[in-house]
Amino acid sequence: MTVAALAALAGSSPAAARSVMVPAGAARFEVLTPTLIRAEYAQDRRFENRPTMTATRDAVPAPRFTFTRSGGWLTIRTRLATLAYRLGSGPFSAGNLRLTLSVSGRRVSVAPQPGRSQGNLGGWRRALDLLDGPVALNDGLLSRAGWYVLDDTSTALLTPGSPGFAVRPSRAGPYQDWYLFAYGHDYQRGLGDLRALTGPAPMLPRGAFGVWFSRYWPYSDQDYHDLLATFRAHQLPLDTLSIDTDFKRESSAQGAQIAAAIAGAPGRPYSWDGWEWNPSLFPDPHGFLDWAHRQGLSVALNIHPSISTNDPKYPGASGQAGGLTISGGASTCHILIADPTASCAVFDWTKPQQIDTYFGLHQDLERAGADVFWFDWCCDDSSASAPGLTADTWINSLYAQRQRARGTRWPAFARVGASYSSSDGFDGDTQGGGTGIFAEHRYSIQFTGDTCATWPMLAFEAQFSAAEGNVGLPYISHDIGSFHGQPVNGQCGPLGTSALSAHLPDNLYARWVALGTFQPLDRLHSDHGDRLPWQYGPAAAAAASSFLRLREALGPYIYTLSRRTYDTGLPITGALYLEWPGRPDAYQHTSEFTFGPDVVVAPVAADGDPAPAQMWVPPGAWVDYFTGQRFRGPAVVTLSVPLSQMPVLIRAGAVIPTQPSQPYTPARPQHQLILTAYAGGSGSFGLYDDPGTGFGYTGHRYSWTPVAHTQRGRLSTLRIGPARGSFPGAVRSRSWVVRLIGVDRPPVVRLDGRKLGPRRWSYAATSRTLTVNVGAVASRRTAVVSAGPP
Repeated sequence: MTVAALAALAGSSPAAARSVMVPAGAARFEVLTPTLIRAEYAQDRRFENRPTMTATRDAVPAPRFTFTRSGGWLTIRTRLATLAYRLGSGPFSAGNLRLTLSVSGRRVSVAPQPGRSQGNLGGWRRALDLLDGPVALNDGLLSRAGWYVLDDTSTALLTPGSPGFAVRPSRAGPYQDWYLFAYGHDYQRGLGDLRALTGPAPMLPRGAFGVWFSRYWPYSDQDYHDLLATFRAHQLPLDTLSIDTDFKRESSAQGAQIAAAIAGAPGRPYSWDGWEWNPSLFPDPHGFLDWAHRQGLSVALNIHPSISTNDPKYPGASGQAGGLTISGGASTCHILIADPTASCAVFDWTKPQQIDTYFGLHQDLERAGADVFWFDWCCDDSSASAPGLTADTWINSLYAQRQRARGTRWPAFARVGASYSSSDGFDGDTQGGGTGIFAEHRYSIQFTGDTCATWPMLAFEAQFSAAEGNVGLPYISHDIGSFHGQPVNGQCGPLGTSALSAHLPDNLYARWVALGTFQPLDRLHSDHGDRLPWQYGPAAAAAASSFLRLREALGPYIYTLSRRTYDTGLPITGALYLEWPGRPDAYQHTSEFTFGPDVVVAPVAADGDPAPAQMWVPPGAWVDYFTGQRFRGPAVVTLSVPLSQMPVLIRAGAVIPTQPSQPYTPARPQHQLILTAYAGGSGSFGLYDDPGTGFGYTGHRYSWTPVAHTQRGRLSTLRIGPARGSFPGAVRSRSWVVRLIGVDRPPVVRLDGRKLGPRRWSYAATSRTLTVNVGAVASRRTAVVSAGPP
């Protein structure tokens, strides 16, 4: 029976077929995509149609499928998968449910059960706090078996009214709510299905993809003025300041002196929680944030979600909340507030009154101009405990909703997907009865927490970012250089010792900055440590500075990757097997990753200058970004990499857009761009643009500029535009520079068929690079650059 026939039986038109279920007594099924089927069993026949924290189902298309009832079985067939259920056999089990799918060209039949898929490729962890090397990851969506069951049975429901969620209703008999993914080895399809089921990750503001800086240190207003001046003097970009906790008013001057000495900043202010600025550091918060915004900086403020009973805002907050819970005197929070005369009050984010009170404490910070809140929930007993509610995901969703209501794209900046509690320390990788991790991409930028600096940790961060794409998370933010520095006495970051390892070895620092250049977000951060290029020796400083400038230059490319994430669910940094699932080496080089479809990156995780690095070269022709050396894969190569370089391969024929050097990336589209095409093949790139802020991108307020590169013999051609789409603030014309890498000096260079004079182009014989100054081109017209024979 077709969808149309089923719709007719149900009294619905074919256009409404997406909402029609396939009934089977106490079971029902919904085909969401050709490789994603919902299977729901309710002994009491009370089926659930409301969205859950995870499964919103608001982006699901209406695929064609058929179903039959024969021999006691219901069989549902799509063009890519078949699901069979033995009618009247009760709850789903290995004995009554069969899923048939294609895995690497073979038809495979399995008994799908939650947690039973072999060969899971890993996915996530709440954070990497206090680690100095690799650890096991929780399962993600993708498995070499080709299927996965997302068990949404207990996950809390999303509701329109306050508080915004509801616990699943009690049942008279068994209940199951499963989503069966049957992607085979088409892992990109699997992530697309996850996006369809759970919704897209938001686009971040354009400037978020530039360079961030933060340090756990009591900076003052003037310190930040001086810091920015130093960045500018070194011609280094800076886009976001992430201000750690000491900007807040101290709870106790005497306790703060002791705590500051322990924390590694004797004689300096110290604070933990708090909801007012320290006037000795920031006498004019509005003025400071206005200055930052005029300089092109976004500002994140650290939040520890508790309140001291000595905080001036405590009496009002406690009264509004109907009373706040006081943590025990020996709690971590009580110690960290460093005030022997006060206690630590905490919030329950399942109660509307307390939610309103908690976010009400943010109002003065918002009015001053804070762009985003760094929700650093690590060390107190605030909670969001309800059956099926993943606490991290819930509070992150509340932050994201509040940010959207403020009109900003910035979501929560937080840990993800588990539930912190004082009993499970930093490891809280339990899902709390829900599947919140699969919803985190809608709500948060994940910061991965307080690591130590080792070569294995550097390599693992590269692996970790790519693996978290397997649960749909595109925005991973590591502390570049690590938070704690190198382990002291074999310990990672014990209180009071981290400052002793504040300065990293030059090579380790420079290699970590290089890795950050090719991560989803690039955030220098430490615990009282040195993470700025000018704090290191000449070679390390030069290398780190060059990579920070490269990061800023790659802004147009990364911003386009962000749009690809929004549209497809694919991560910005992806595991190799997403592109080459049939290649065994793609599963073995776990720290190597893709940075978009045409770029492959491997970190250097060994000392030395140069240092050795092993890299898998994927099938096809590739060009080393830094040296121009050419490789043909599949092959494994061992490279000797100077400190100023990194193993980065560009697919031959690819086009990479960059922007000229600048102190920060404005939100608006750039008027000048550089297109670099790599000889040895043909390729294309769609350049994405929108206003850089606001939510017009969710409708049709954006544009795409197609760029195509072809090679035929000695003739190279690059075709630009015209732009398709429009939005307020779109550039009417753009100045282009075209660079062709790996070509011979051409006898003739033409623009739109007209020969260009020697002042419009140049050729570097050493790198075999042709540079063409195209000049201004109207966005609605085409420009064609060709170089080759007369």
